[in-house]
Amino acid sequence: MIIERIQIEEGFLNGFDVWPRPGLNVVIGARGTGKTTLIELIRFCLGVEGYTPETTKRSREHALSVLGAGQVTLTLNEGGRRITVSRSANDPAPRASGPFLAPIVLSQTEIETVGLQSGGRLRLLDGFIGDQRSVLSTETEAVASVRSLTSEANTIRADIEHLDRQLAQMPSILEQINQVAPQEEQLAALSADTSAKSAQLAELSNTIALKGVAAEAIRRFGNEVARWRSLIGGSGEMSYEGWPTNSGDDPLGKLRMRVVKAQEHIRYALQELSAVEAETVTLGSHVALEKVSFEDQARNLRREIETLQTGAGEIVRRGQLLRERKAHLESLMAVRQSRISSIQAVMARRNQALDSLEATRSARFEARREAATRLNHVLGPRIRIAVMRGGQSEAFASVLVEALRGSGLRYNDLVAALAPRISPRELLEAVDNDDFELIATRGSMTMDRAVKVVVALKDADLGGIATVPVDDYVTFSLMDGPDYKDIAELSTGQRCTVILPLVLRHMERLLIVDQPEDHIDNAFIAETLIKSILARPANGQLLFSTHNANIPVLGSADFVVQLGSDGRRGFPIASGALADAPVVHAITSVMEGGAAAFRQRAHFYRTQGLA
Repeated sequence: MIIERIQIEEGFLNGFDVWPRPGLNVVIGARGTGKTTLIELIRFCLGVEGYTPETTKRSREHALSVLGAGQVTLTLNEGGRRITVSRSANDPAPRASGPFLAPIVLSQTEIETVGLQSGGRLRLLDGFIGDQRSVLSTETEAVASVRSLTSEANTIRADIEHLDRQLAQMPSILEQINQVAPQEEQLAALSADTSAKSAQLAELSNTIALKGVAAEAIRRFGNEVARWRSLIGGSGEMSYEGWPTNSGDDPLGKLRMRVVKAQEHIRYALQELSAVEAETVTLGSHVALEKVSFEDQARNLRREIETLQTGAGEIVRRGQLLRERKAHLESLMAVRQSRISSIQAVMARRNQALDSLEATRSARFEARREAATRLNHVLGPRIRIAVMRGGQSEAFASVLVEALRGSGLRYNDLVAALAPRISPRELLEAVDNDDFELIATRGSMTMDRAVKVVVALKDADLGGIATVPVDDYVTFSLMDGPDYKDIAELSTGQRCTVILPLVLRHMERLLIVDQPEDHIDNAFIAETLIKSILARPANGQLLFSTHNANIPVLGSADFVVQLGSDGRRGFPIASGALADAPVVHAITSVMEGGAAAFRQRAHFYRTQGLA
């Protein structure tokens, strides 16, 4: 992708309208003329975040402070496809005519500090693993699926636990039935009529129990329909603005018709679910009334039996109630088995989603490892890059701390020990399966404390915890003598000598760098930086702002623009090819200190036998 045109309305660079070219584009000018401002406005327009939250915030504030009520518009060309991107201070995101691959943008501060941040190093390396938009889409889909299925599993698990609490009464019910059975047999022997009515009462008891189970099933079904309708949500309406009347035929017409048809389907689905929900209520009421009717019949039979056998009513009533309860519990056993089958199916689908998520992240790690290998082949042995799988557990630890807050546990020390030693998926499965031993072993804690952790996490968002990314850890090292030094141990200049060659290995991706020469000497610029610039293909665009003449001159810049300022705003003074007279004058006057100074240095070099 390349930038074909840069337009700025209002603000410090009001009226800026320049057409960069493929290859090396260099922005020069005295300090305060707007070089950094131009870079930050381009970054803002394209929505490119910084490599740390701090640089993102600082970059956005800079752009907004100099743009005011204005707007930045960029014309991009990606593989022959022209894309227009605009953004004003009021736009929460860029307004683009099509998708585009964001460029790599490095501010002056980021060149010096990005290597110190684990996230910054990771993003730098990720720039070499290709377009990840489809991969991110797959990952997002898997994460959403895991979270949804985990929530569904928790709901079913709660149902099963509720059923288990009811079914725990079965042994006691059976024992009580055995106790009352001899008394019932004695009563049955007293009268054939009593026996017949008792049999009829037993049949009614079974019927009443079945009606109770049916009413419960109808209630659960109604709740599920209501939950589903709520998930679909709202009226199913999608709002969108109409096509401007003075803009010709509406190219979105057919798509709008399809949206209207989709809205009709959604409205129909919502209406149908509302109707089902209402009919479920009616059906539940009908079953409840039937159950009341049967209960009335049972009461009448009990009175008749009591009349036939004085004093036997309490025994008959107790036996009937016990058998009703037993029949109800037996019906709930079938319900429990159904819920167990449901949770097994949900867990199987969740495992597939977790497998997909792990496969996506594993493939990304392999791509990072291969990219590091390629870069080491080119930049080594002086620069070395290494990748460790899942080495950044800070985000995982942060989520666990929030989940355990208020649990009464000393969670900071606990999480510090547990997070680096267990994966999010392992933790999810340990909590689901009450695997206290795994938690105790991985977290170096007592079994009692592990039980408390599991209990606390059961009430947390386990789907969110299971899908939190544990990013890979990237290290950059520089050979210093016979040994390698980690980038954190290097001086600012040494860090720049690691970051700049790495960034410039992006051969075809658009690269924008603000003043890369600070903290590095001219020897490094000539021997390393310029060689990397010249090694890029002709269609690979670079945009540098700089004070160093070696970059445009030795780099054979394809386009140079000189900025000036009157104190209130900045503006282009000269622009064109490197050999154009205004550009030559700009380079000699601004970057070389003037023609006289340049001639004096040239004379000095000749007298020293260097020219």
